[in-house]
Amino acid sequence: MAFYPYKTEITADLVSSRPAEAMNSNQMKKRAFTIIIHACVWFIFLSLPYLFKPSHHNAPKGSLLEDLIITPRLVDGLLLIGLFYFNYYIVIPKFYAKRKYLPLVLSLLLGFVIFLAVNYNMRPTESMHHGREHGSSLGMAFGPGYNLFMFIIVYVCSFTLSLYNQLQTEREEKLNTEISFLKAQINPHFLFNTLNSIYSLALAKSDKTPDAVVKLSGMMRYAVSDSNQQDVPLSKELNYITNYIDLQKMRIPETVKINYSITGNANEKKIVPFMIIPFVENAFKYGINPEENSEIYIDINIKDRELGLVVFNKKVFVQEDPTTSTGLGIRNTKERLRLQYPGKHSLTINETDDSFTVTLNIKLS
Repeated sequence: MAFYPYKTEITADLVSSRPAEAMNSNQMKKRAFTIIIHACVWFIFLSLPYLFKPSHHNAPKGSLLEDLIITPRLVDGLLLIGLFYFNYYIVIPKFYAKRKYLPLVLSLLLGFVIFLAVNYNMRPTESMHHGREHGSSLGMAFGPGYNLFMFIIVYVCSFTLSLYNQLQTEREEKLNTEISFLKAQINPHFLFNTLNSIYSLALAKSDKTPDAVVKLSGMMRYAVSDSNQQDVPLSKELNYITNYIDLQKMRIPETVKINYSITGNANEKKIVPFMIIPFVENAFKYGINPEENSEIYIDINIKDRELGLVVFNKKVFVQEDPTTSTGLGIRNTKERLRLQYPGKHSLTINETDDSFTVTLNIKLS
């Protein structure tokens, strides 16, 4: 049977740059927030000499003692900030991340020697003398032990922050990989069957043809564009599920019982994209056989900021299809739930010899 392709007006949506712009916007906001946090931390750090400067009894404001102690401390602080970013952006990525431990140790020693040299040249002996003479606590607070302590703290913080950001980057890359996989859940097998169903409707000049095309284009738009967002309106996720079920109904016999219901208000609620769809797809993959008593039950309940999902299907014999991989999709979804909704979700999967039930609850944003 020949296949006559048709044209739709969805190309512009599929190549839309809006997701990329949204991702860039999120990255810019995250970067700006990071800069603000760093600036606040360093401001407090540089303010320490002023917060603990000698009292007016020992060193009047603007006195030589104050200048001798406070000014070197500012230089020390600025130097430590420079060493922090040198370690964060150069030493750790070039040496630690690549397991070059000898250059790493040499770099740390070089930084420490530079810090001590500058610190020694910037502190006249009078400062320590006046500190002892006046009984000021500043000499003890900002003595050599303090220098070593602050140097260690700065380096430990730079290592900790760098490793944390590295783990975050790896986690984000993993999530992006999983999202790309889930986007591929509109697999060639499903797309081919749906197009065949639409083609059959077109041959019969069915009034359902335009609606089927719109539903399929909406699903593709969501998979290609909206799924790149960090989170999406819950209504879009539910609309995808509704379209998916409607298109599945086109190709399965009416003897298959499908109960699908949504209760509650999805407005002004957001969810991570493709978070509940794999469970629905799994039910259709393993719960439909025209020659057996097939039944699928899908209930979505939205109450306040919590979403509840129950998916039930009777197990039937199905021919395994190598083009589908929904089982892997469920495993990835479990991991995504763990990473993106830590402490904000519960997932129970109950599998028996003749049924498969998924119960999911998510606290939405």
